[in-house]
Amino acid sequence: MNFTGSEKLRGQAVFVTGATGFLGGRLISALLESGARVTALLRSRHGAKGLEAKGATVVTAALGDRDAIADALRGHDILMHLAYDVRATSEKNLSDFAALFSAAQDAGIGRIVHTSSIVVYDVWPNADLDETSPVQRSGGSPYRQAKIEMEKQLMAGPISAAILQPTLIYGPGSALWTDQLTENLATGTQVLPQPLGLCNGVFVDDVVQAILRAAVLADLGQERFIISGPEPVAWSDLLAGYSRIIGKGELRLEPYQTLSDRLGPEPDHDAGPETLSAAARIGALGRTLLGRERFEALVRAIKRRVSSGDGAAYPDRHLLELFAAKGRCSIAHAQERLGYQPDYSLEKGLAATADYLRGRFG
Repeated sequence: MNFTGSEKLRGQAVFVTGATGFLGGRLISALLESGARVTALLRSRHGAKGLEAKGATVVTAALGDRDAIADALRGHDILMHLAYDVRATSEKNLSDFAALFSAAQDAGIGRIVHTSSIVVYDVWPNADLDETSPVQRSGGSPYRQAKIEMEKQLMAGPISAAILQPTLIYGPGSALWTDQLTENLATGTQVLPQPLGLCNGVFVDDVVQAILRAAVLADLGQERFIISGPEPVAWSDLLAGYSRIIGKGELRLEPYQTLSDRLGPEPDHDAGPETLSAAARIGALGRTLLGRERFEALVRAIKRRVSSGDGAAYPDRHLLELFAAKGRCSIAHAQERLGYQPDYSLEKGLAATADYLRGRFG
């Protein structure tokens, strides 16, 4: 991925967490293409051979093992932190982050590029926002609270930090914003609310571009950058695009209030300690034993076998809010400071995802 300044990555020693994830895999390839020397942190050897074949060095250690991480980080210029374990509690993720951040300081890391999330903002997704929007509201999901706390530590810390706040990342391998939505269409109908809202989506390669730009920004202190696509699009346009690619699926609009009443009262994220569901615990074990890709392929196969093929997928509370929201996320700061220019319109993003979706769902 070439842009003005990418030559500054040549020879740089870059340490990446979350390297086998959806975003991490694309980032590793782009870093190696730019001439960086890349070390990937993995919890196990699952996925290690593929990374090593590309030219990356692989280190296996638990993210919370501070001493092991500090040893692995020494000699690196940049830490790119993408990892977040959605199958673990927010408390565990925060503990791991604290260990990583402490290890980075001991190892003399000069810069951290950290992937946070647009969900940290109080007004997301219902109002327009930029980096000056408030991040003060208590509550919300444990994931949101963990991301806020990580941002606070980075902003107050001694290491130069670029905190990237992507919106909804879609593209080949996006578990929710591509795979799950297309799975719903492949097995029947996706139900959407009326009136319908806007999708603040961003194609995965545009997020990679932003990460690379943040890695070479000359006068970085501690800054936040919202990363989204060129313009929000109607949710129906994104989903209809997926449906056209696989040749299956329908969209159905139902009144927002009808869908909301169907779901019952909103969950209270502040009621008691956070616990993991049985599905999350089984998922964590399955991914450990089989590897992420094999386990998720098994889950998809089971879903297809039990599906009648004509069922409708109704949005849960979280998706219903997103499907109906009208807020827009400004990328003006990222454009000005990073030189970020999203290259993928919805049409181009769908075209870049088409072969992947046909192979998976066609």
